[in-house]
Amino acid sequence: MSRHGTQTGRRPWRALLRGLLAGCLLLLFVLALRSGLFRGISGGRLLPLPADTGGFALHMIDVGQGQALLLTCGGESAVIDTGPPSAAQSTADYVLDRGVGRLRYLFVTHPHSDHCGGAGTLLEQVGADTLVIPEYLSAEAALATAGDWVGRTGTQVAVTHTGEQFALGEAVITVLHPPLDNGIDDMNQLSLVLLVEYSGRRLLITGDISGEVEQSLLPLGHVDVLQVAHHGSGASSCREFLEDLSPEHALISCGRNNDYGHPHAVVLERLEAVGASIWRTDEQGSIVVRIREGQTTVETEYDS
Repeated sequence: MSRHGTQTGRRPWRALLRGLLAGCLLLLFVLALRSGLFRGISGGRLLPLPADTGGFALHMIDVGQGQALLLTCGGESAVIDTGPPSAAQSTADYVLDRGVGRLRYLFVTHPHSDHCGGAGTLLEQVGADTLVIPEYLSAEAALATAGDWVGRTGTQVAVTHTGEQFALGEAVITVLHPPLDNGIDDMNQLSLVLLVEYSGRRLLITGDISGEVEQSLLPLGHVDVLQVAHHGSGASSCREFLEDLSPEHALISCGRNNDYGHPHAVVLERLEAVGASIWRTDEQGSIVVRIREGQTTVETEYDS
């Protein structure tokens, strides 16, 4: 009788301890949410938030039908394009969640909203030392648009052109297009084309250029990573261009079931013909290319 009474008396304490433990775990989870630790939840799945502590990394952020790229190297960071307005906050969150402080550069390849719609939000929430843009219509028009994005963020504006270079850690970013005083009135054709070089590797950023501009850039020679022009439009990625570049990895940023049919089947066929591994945000989510100790690796958001 005594033993039975002792066991009965302990059960409330055990229940109380279990309740206290559950309460502590719940409190820790709430604090983590408030601190932004789990800001990468998407579709009920926790996304990895790795810090880029060495080497070079290029992140093609899944922004739907648009484009945004984050580059990190040697403790410095740059963003090339910011996605559409609908993805402005998620782009800023993605950059912040990876431990990026103030950007050294924000490059905007051209002033179409699917590439620059998040520029103002990114500059306000993350900041950048320099906003780099091409000259379009006129230098005055370019600076007026840049002023709308910059606001009171203290960001300097640089109107760039062919031949200029920008250092990012140990990486070098060279502007291949457009030339100064270009007179181009097609905003896609005006897109900045950037060659990024790091540790013997070459990455080419093409914005929304078409085959006409691609042809004007030849010969360029082999690149390890290619951002496929204009989201995989059939008017871009001409055969001669791809054969000259012979990219190892081809990255395509496009929205799921988009109205444009991007990427077009003919572009995918051309990429396969030159032996490129194809990576798509509409199928694989955000894509990360890392270069460390002479090795290039590619990870995707939906990797298991």
